[in-house]
Amino acid sequence: MASSISLSIDSDLDKVAHIARAVRGVCSGLLSTDDADAVEISVVEAINNVIKHGYQGQPGQDVEVHVVLHKDQVVIDVIDHASPMRTELLDQASEERFAFDETNLDEVPEGGMGLALIQMNMDEVEYTSEGGENRLRMIKRVA
Repeated sequence: MASSISLSIDSDLDKVAHIARAVRGVCSGLLSTDDADAVEISVVEAINNVIKHGYQGQPGQDVEVHVVLHKDQVVIDVIDHASPMRTELLDQASEERFAFDETNLDEVPEGGMGLALIQMNMDEVEYTSEGGENRLRMIKRVA
């Protein structure tokens, strides 16, 4: 039987760490430490993207996170009502990932790596936008 939890924060970057820690806590009994790290990073990146890009950094907007624990996977939905993300951004992040020389600090990009980090850390990533609601679904399978 699956268990779930729903969390909501205001679109304030200072609150992102609270929700990320809560999600990590919910997943801790099911996932390994490395997988819990991956989930926490992905949640932070997803919410930061919503706040910075979707809501243009403006506070006062809702960001919801739904976590469903199954015996074999964790399903996390980050839901917002901002302007929709261009769907090709997810495809580009998947194709490009980290196309730079990580040994040369001058080549490491300062931003724009959130979606690539999410895809690198999660087993499945899907984005939908319908009826004014955007949903980024991230799935981490239990190893």
